[in-house]
Amino acid sequence: MHIHLNGFDFEFSHQVIASFIDSDNYDPQSLDTAGIHLTDIYQQMLKSGVAKTDLVSAMLNFHVSSLQSDGIKNKTIASSTYQNLNVSFLIDSNGNDFARFINHYDKIQEDSISVYFKNFDEVIKLSYSDVLQLTEYHQHLNKEQILLLFLETFREFGLSSNNALLATLCGTGILLFKNEINTLEVLRFKNIEFELNIHQLLLNLPDDLNTRLLDIPL
Repeated sequence: MHIHLNGFDFEFSHQVIASFIDSDNYDPQSLDTAGIHLTDIYQQMLKSGVAKTDLVSAMLNFHVSSLQSDGIKNKTIASSTYQNLNVSFLIDSNGNDFARFINHYDKIQEDSISVYFKNFDEVIKLSYSDVLQLTEYHQHLNKEQILLLFLETFREFGLSSNNALLATLCGTGILLFKNEINTLEVLRFKNIEFELNIHQLLLNLPDDLNTRLLDIPL
């Protein structure tokens, strides 16, 4: 199976997972507890470094806890007949949120989200971890600064279109709505759409049949 953790890629065989479940490193936990533990280990890795075995144990603990929450027993998880999974674990840089995604569209790579900019009739596909990194890159800015950057990038794209500008529009656009829906929640939609009107920025979530509105001050 393949696990993607904030853009880091890992591959584990059935034998490795079975051995982990039978080892002293396995600590049966609820899904929330396992997620919080993985988040703590990941934050430690970013700040001071941790042993790879500690990170792997935390990932596999979260993986097993996730499957158990889906009603799958350990014996089935460890079985060689169990279907391989390709999953993404995402943790925000502040450690406040974590999420698990099963990647259905590719057996190896992390899934992506399509972001459509209606004003330009342009679409960009970004992996889950790319979107997370884009939002985290700009999150030190306040809302007014983010809006200004979005509008400046929007004007620049109209003169010289490229994917780097679209990626910036995606990251800043999502951040502008962070009080209503956080990045990990946005990623649960396979397709999202931005549209800029004279006085409003619209975030359309087609699968949710829902539109978020952001008023733009004159």
